[in-house]
Amino acid sequence: MCGRYTDVAELSDIRLTFEVEQVELFRDWKPTYNISPSYGPGFEQLMIVRTRDGIRTLRLGRFWMIPPAWPKPLKALPTSFNARAEELANKPFWRRAFRASRCLIPATGWREFTGEKTKQPHHLHLGHSLFAFAGLSSRYTSADGEVADTFAIVTTEANPAVRAIHDRMPLVLPAETYAAWLDPDADPVPVLDDACRRSLVLGVESYPSDPIANSSRYEGPRALERVVPRAETAPPRQGTLFADEPAPTRERSPKPSRRRSG
Repeated sequence: MCGRYTDVAELSDIRLTFEVEQVELFRDWKPTYNISPSYGPGFEQLMIVRTRDGIRTLRLGRFWMIPPAWPKPLKALPTSFNARAEELANKPFWRRAFRASRCLIPATGWREFTGEKTKQPHHLHLGHSLFAFAGLSSRYTSADGEVADTFAIVTTEANPAVRAIHDRMPLVLPAETYAAWLDPDADPVPVLDDACRRSLVLGVESYPSDPIANSSRYEGPRALERVVPRAETAPPRQGTLFADEPAPTRERSPKPSRRRSG
């Protein structure tokens, strides 16, 4: 699954990389280091859709897909911020969006966790470059008339570079498939199948990152800093009940590259 991701690219780079023709943001957006799912307002993140007029448009959406006419309270939603690639064509919850309401989710990395009691985050990236997750979008209208754009990130099986950390990974779209993925009249199945095959050899890099970002309330560059996990430090001295534990050491990560990622 992909429950945390990062987009620290500048808005101008996002517009250029994804050939955005129109911007429809209802508030200012800035590079974000610790994006987490939320079906409520106030935490919306960037998504790229194609309008009915065929215009590639940048919007803000909630990272938790809500069907257009969801009849129940939002707290009754399933965990719908991720959509398994294997279920898109057949599962009723995803089928409509997969057929006609696909989107791109700009990102520069994502985060997965290992460990049982103490979660160790790992930052995964493609050379710190800007790329797009395959996404599904929905424009939700509540019973009292509230309208909100929402999205889910498509996931696929982990490739060998990721498997030791997690058995799933977000689906990264090759740049040459953006147009077909966004086109509501195109058949998405060949695009999906091709992207899933290519993800198996995607050059994903990873490193253990600062646990400060385990909290969804934290937002800042420390989320990307490399650390030496406590498990890799020297074990506590025998015979002491409370051994001194060294704090994780941090190393600043490189700034995101502006090259386009396929």
